[in-house]
This record gives sequence, structure tokens and C-alpha cells, in this order.
Amino acid sequence: MSNALEKINNFFKEKSWIKVFLIILMLMFVSFQLRAQTADMKFAQDNEFLKDMFSDEHGRMYLLALDPYYYLRLSENLYNNGHCGDTIKVVDGKETPYDLYQYAPPGHPLPWEPPVICLATLAIYYIWHSIDLTVTIMNAAFWVPAVLGMLLGIPIYFVVRRVTNSNIGGIAGAIALISAPGLLYKTCAGFADTPIFEVLPILFIVWFILESIHSQEKTALFKKDLKNPISLFVIAALIIELIIGAYLNIASGESVVIASILFYTVSLAFILAGLIIAGIKKLKGNELEFELFALLAVILTAVSPKMWGAWWYGFDVITAFLVIYIIALALLKSQVKIKEFINIGNLKNIVYLSIFYIFGSFVLLVAIYGMGIAISPITSPLGYNQILSTYTQTTGWPNVYTTVAELAKPSSWSEIFTNAIGSDTIAIVGILGILLSFLSLRYEKVKLDIKYSILLAIWLAVTLYAATKGIRFAALATPPLAIGLGIFVGQLERFLKMKSDIAIFGIGIPAGIFGLLILSKYSAKISQILLPTTYVPIIAYGFLIVLALLAIYKISDIISTLNDKKETIIKVSTLLLCIGVVIPPLSAVVPFSVAPTFNNGWKEGLDWIKANTPNNSVITCWWDNGHIYTYEARRMVTFDGGSQNSPRAYWVGRAFATSNENLSIGIIRMLATSGDEAFKKGSVLMNFTHNNVSKTVKILNEILPVDRSKAYDILTKKYGLSDKKAKLVLNATHPEHPNPDYLITYNRMTDIAPVWSMFGFWNFSLPPNTPNDKREKGAFFKGTAYYLGNGTILANVNVYTYSYVTLINSTNISTAIVQKINGQAKIIGTFKIHKLYIKTPLGVKELVLNKDGQLSEFIRIEADGRGYAWLATRNLEDSIYAKLHFLDGYGLKHIKLVKATIDPTDFGIQPGFKIYKVDYGTDYLK
Repeated sequence: MSNALEKINNFFKEKSWIKVFLIILMLMFVSFQLRAQTADMKFAQDNEFLKDMFSDEHGRMYLLALDPYYYLRLSENLYNNGHCGDTIKVVDGKETPYDLYQYAPPGHPLPWEPPVICLATLAIYYIWHSIDLTVTIMNAAFWVPAVLGMLLGIPIYFVVRRVTNSNIGGIAGAIALISAPGLLYKTCAGFADTPIFEVLPILFIVWFILESIHSQEKTALFKKDLKNPISLFVIAALIIELIIGAYLNIASGESVVIASILFYTVSLAFILAGLIIAGIKKLKGNELEFELFALLAVILTAVSPKMWGAWWYGFDVITAFLVIYIIALALLKSQVKIKEFINIGNLKNIVYLSIFYIFGSFVLLVAIYGMGIAISPITSPLGYNQILSTYTQTTGWPNVYTTVAELAKPSSWSEIFTNAIGSDTIAIVGILGILLSFLSLRYEKVKLDIKYSILLAIWLAVTLYAATKGIRFAALATPPLAIGLGIFVGQLERFLKMKSDIAIFGIGIPAGIFGLLILSKYSAKISQILLPTTYVPIIAYGFLIVLALLAIYKISDIISTLNDKKETIIKVSTLLLCIGVVIPPLSAVVPFSVAPTFNNGWKEGLDWIKANTPNNSVITCWWDNGHIYTYEARRMVTFDGGSQNSPRAYWVGRAFATSNENLSIGIIRMLATSGDEAFKKGSVLMNFTHNNVSKTVKILNEILPVDRSKAYDILTKKYGLSDKKAKLVLNATHPEHPNPDYLITYNRMTDIAPVWSMFGFWNFSLPPNTPNDKREKGAFFKGTAYYLGNGTILANVNVYTYSYVTLINSTNISTAIVQKINGQAKIIGTFKIHKLYIKTPLGVKELVLNKDGQLSEFIRIEADGRGYAWLATRNLEDSIYAKLHFLDGYGLKHIKLVKATIDPTDFGIQPGFKIYKVDYGTDYLK
């Protein structure tokens, strides 16, 4: 046995690349496994009904979140139409792909060039569909982030390994990134959105730049024969990229799609070829030319603008690093006395490298995108605060961004660190690792190496600053913190390998004990960590095989050192240290599950709209699910997640919050037919009021509920508009041929009533920057109701920590506020109800109970015995939403329920996904 283990150990030492290859495979498998957990639908807890509701006919789960459905629709359009539009329209004299449904009417034009995520989706679809004909484009889109996420750990591992020469550190850093909760959620299977492209490019560019710096420290630049194969490869690649990029820049029409695919394909081919060449040269023991990795960095930088709009921040970080590093080297080179303590790179070579990267990237960017994008790394940071301020800026209209959770400013550094890397502890260790990165233990004696600390410090400072402006940017700080953690672990291993007693007994043994304690604490989760999902068996069991091979190697490696106690302690303690570091973050994300929003109940309703409504129909809805509605129903929506911050937030909120049905249908009629024409900048009313939003809104709220002739009188007699201008306004507010409209409510709208009602009650006379908590808003509190027989109903609604109980019988209505005190329910008072609605299969009963009551109550008893109850703030007691969703349109003349389906996404009425037809009538045209 010992001989076999010795042979295994010698084999891995002789062919060290196999160990590196297995580590890379392990990291890729771990990343995929963590991200694939969503496919198991653990949220359903083995409830087959829920599993069926959230999956297609083949049992494959629907996409998560909301925005992925926008890219899914574009992907299907690209597959079916050859471009991402729903149709082709002539815009400014040119044929242009056109999105008919988003923010419609009128919709908007799209670029010919398809988003990268759409191409990635179709690439996976073509491969998978060729094997399984049941696969849909949605199924392929589901796996895009998980497949691309397999690449996340690779650059982290190599960067940390380059800094510390430690595989243990590289593994720890890579897993810290892979398992970071904020990043995991936005790159898990099903979240087919762009966040994966916010992180991947800069990770690889940083890796390529550092490898290029390392290579130039050992090789002379531009002193080789230009006929050298690597030189020829670099020159050829740059020329080909330049030609294809230039063609992409000047291409038009459908040729842009072909040019885009060609550009991405060729760029990917060059990157893969470069990595293969580097791997082969490494295996042969040859030094790598700096130009090879510099070329890969340039190509990836040129592709980055197609992946994410804020790509420039990565370019700026690297450029700033190169400039500062050059200055630092220039200063250090003059200090003869400290040269032996500092690893000083060749200043001339670094200058050449910087020129190659910055100038090469600039040339390609100009060729591909034009000067505007090429200089955006300079211009964009100048307007960065302005970009971030769009989330909090005040205009005449309400700012929806102030209510979007991920755009909120973090309240503390702890919140930033938790969102970035999972915990304060990991973040602090990561920062310590960045500080320690200037200490090089790769050599026989301790030296200083400043390049890594400069790069990581700049990277972390920039991303943490961005995170202070909006919590969604915290994930940008994940990579430098993960690298810092890996460096910290790697530096400890390097220190231990110096074999001093201080290191072994002061760090080695405590590190081993730490690892054992972590193993003991998380022992119950080890099986979940090793096998979080078996949804893709080849990956699941492939990971276990790779891990087993690495374990065999490590055991043989430890056994081979048993004659050297210090070496044995070092190997055991570093292994346990790595285990102790990676287990907590891994255990925090297993099991991991997220339920989709889209489901078969909603699908049934939206399919009904698709099959039974005219093509020019509009869906009026709150913005959050707009992308889902346009995807499945293929009908226009008022606004969605890509257009939520618009005046329509006020108008749609107003349509739901008002108790005036005529005003509500007037708003819906206006938005469905003319969109923003009546109130956009440059419109008749905005010009008349000198861009006074408050006055424009006041006028519209007066004319929308009344018929055309009365509205004409208001405009001309009260406000003094000319006949021509008044008629132009009325063409937008009282159109002769309005688009049909269908209103949608669903159960979660009850929960978010404080948001849409705040916009609906928006007081434009208040200062625009008035905090949201100082503005009027309404709310509903959900509960249950029970029919006890003999006309008796009991309702119970939880309001924060109290239970509001209502008992109704044929002679009396009584209320009580109940609180649990020491486990015992105790009545602590009563509450006054202003208005009470009771809906039963026999009809709706409406009662005014107390004129001073600040709460109103809705009680709904179904024929099958189910009961619901809601307490409402008084300002929403007669709202259009309440009458629609709770009372199925009771008291309304022009908005009728036409379809209701199951809504499994939130507690509330069932069926709770409701579609209403808006009947404008013809009286408004009088």
C-alpha cells in the first residue's frame, strides 16, 4: 500500500500539471453544482403541485426573477426572426428591429446587434436541442449563468497562485468567490441575466495582465525575431480582430448580426488558442512571452463593452494600476539600498506592456465602436456620480428607483461586506490578504512585491466606493475580497513552509485545530456540500471522482512526509486550514433554492390574453412583472423593469389607488393609446405650463374623468388654451380609436400597496426631494376569515405584532386587538372600522360603521368555505385595486373581470391572478 501511495505521489510531482488540471475541474464542478441547486425546486418541499406550477410540461423549472424574460423574448426573436425585434420598422429612414411590446405604445427600436446573453442562450440551445428535441430556448437560457459560472473560479485560482505559489490559497480564494451569496444568487441557474458579464471579463483581464507582467520580468521584449511563432500569432490576431471589428462597426442591417457572431466566435477562438499555447509552453518548461497574455487582455477588453455598459471601470482600474506601478518602479529603482529586498520589475518592459495594452485596446475599441466608446473610460468616470445619482435624483415626476431595494444606499459597511462576500469576517480577512500581498514569500528569503497590493487596493477602493452608492454594486467588490482571502491563506502556507518553530507551533497547529473545529461544527452539512444536487449527474459524480483523485494525491503526499514531522504538520495543518476556510461559506449556500415568479397559473391567464385579445391590446400593470407579460402574452405593456422610472409610475399608481373609476379608465385609455404624448417634455401641456409637472398633472386629472366636450371647456375656458392646442391635448387623452386594455392584478400587489399607492397619491406641491416616508401612502394587511354558521363570521388580521379580530353576527359587529403576552393571548383594546365590505357567494354587503375609523375591512367568504380578510388604510378603502382584487369589480361599471387563474406566488385570493377588461364606452367622446 505504501509503495502504491509513493508511486501516486511521485506521479503527481512529475506531472504537476495534472494536479492543476484536477483543481480547475474541481472548481468548475463546485461552481456549477452550487448554481444548479435551483433546478431541484427545493422551495416546493416535495410538494408536487408546486413543482408542476413552476415548471413546464417536461418538469423543467421556469426562469427566476423578472429581467431574464426580457432577454428570453429577444433570444426567441433572434432565433425566429434573425434579429431581436418583434418586427422591422423604418426609423429615421432606416430599417430597424423594433420592440413592439416594451413601454408601448409606441415601443422602441432595438440595435441590430444581439446582446451577448442571447447568443450564449442560442449556442446552448443548438447544442442541447440537437441531443434532446424537447428542449426549448427557455430551458437553454436557464443554464446559461450556471455554465458560464463554471469559469468564475479559474482566474481567481491562478491569480492567487501567482501571488503566493499556493494551490491551497488559490482554492480558498476561488471558492470564496464561487460561493459569495450575492454573486451566487445573480448567477445561479435560472437567473439568465447580465450580472455574470459584470464579473467574468475583469477577472480574466486581471489574470492576463498579471501573467503578462510576470512573463516580461523573465523575457526581453521586442528583441526576438518577428518571425517567432508567438509574435506572428499576436500580430495576426490583432490584424484579424481589427478587420472584423471595423467591419462590425460599418456593417448595417442583417449583416450586423452575422458580423457580431463572427466577432464573438473569432475572439473566443483567439483566447482559447492563446491559453492552449501558454499551457503547452508551460508543460515544456518554456518561458511565456508577455505579448501572448497581453494580447488576450486586449481582445477581452475589446469585447467587454458588448457584455456590460460599465465595462470601462475594469479598464480604468487596470490602467490606473499600470500607471501607478510604473511611477512606483521609477522611484524604487533609484533606491539602491533596498533593491535586494524588493522584487523590482523591469521598468522599460512594464512601460512597453502598458503601451501595448492601453494603446492596443484603444485602437480596437475605436475600430469596433467608434471614438465615443473608446474614450468612455475617460468620460464615464467624470459623470459617474451623475450616473449613480439617477437612482436618487429628484425631478418633477416620482423616482421609482428610490423604491427598488437593490438600488438603495447601504446603511453600514457590514451590509456591503455581507452582500459582497457573505460575512464581515471573510471581508476583513480579504482586506488583510490584500495588505499582505506586498509581502512575497515565493523566494528563498522574504522580499517585497508591490504590484499585487497596488492593483488589489485600487480595485477594492473603486468597487467599495460604488457599493456605498447602491447596494447592488457590492458584488463588484467580491473578486478583490476573494483574491485577498486566498492570498491570506496562501501566505500562511508559505510562512509555514519556512519550517520555523514559531510558524509551526504558532500558526500551523492552531490552523489545524481551527480546521478540525470547523469540520466538527459543520459535519452535518458535509454531505450537502459534497453533493448539493444530482440534477446533472455527470457533473455531480464527476466532481466526486475529481475530489477523490485529489484526496488520494493529498493522502499520498502526507504519508510521504511521515519521516519529517515538521513537514507532516505543515501539510496536515494547511489542508485543515483550507477546509476550515472553505466549509463555512459553502455551508451557507447549501441548500440553496429560489422560486420563480412565472408559473402555470399566470401562464394560463397570459395565454388567454394572447389567444383572445386583438394584437393592439395593452396590458396595464405595475412595472415589476412587465417583462413576463410581454414574453408570454406578446402584448404591449405600459411599463416594465427596463422602463420603470418614468411618469407612468404616477399614472398607473393613480389608476389603482383612486376611487374615481372615470379617472382610472381615463388614465388607462390615455396610456394605452397615446402613451406619454399628453405629458412628455415638449407636449402641448408641458409647453403651456412651462414644464411645470405639477400643473400639467393637475390639468390632466381634471380632464381625464370627464367627456371630451367638458374637457374641452376646461382647457379653453378655465386654462385658456387655444382651440387647436386643446384639440391636440384631447387627441391624446380622449382618442377616437383607443387601444383595448386589460388590467392585471395579482396577490403580491396587496403587499406592495405602500409603493404603488405612494406614487398614486403623489403630492406634486411638496418639494421633489421629500423623503418617501413623509409622503402619503396606503397599505393592506392580510388575514383569514371563517364562516362559523348562522350568519356568523370571524376575521383575524395580523398587523405587525398584533392580531385584529372582528366578530360579525346577525345582530352585532365587535372588534378586539389581541397581543400575546408571555405566551398568553390577551385583549388589549378595540379598533374602529370605518367601512366594512363582506363578499359572499350571495353578493357584496357594504357598511359604514364608524365615521372616525381609520381602518376599513374587507372580508371574503368563498363557496368552498375558504375565507380571506384584509384591513386597509382608509385612503385605499374604495380604491380601484381593492374593488377589483378583493371584490371582483364590485361597484365598477367599466372594468370587468374576464379571467382568473391560480397565483401560487403569494398568500391571498385563489384564483389570485386576475385579468380585467376595460370598457371605455363611447360617452367620453361626447
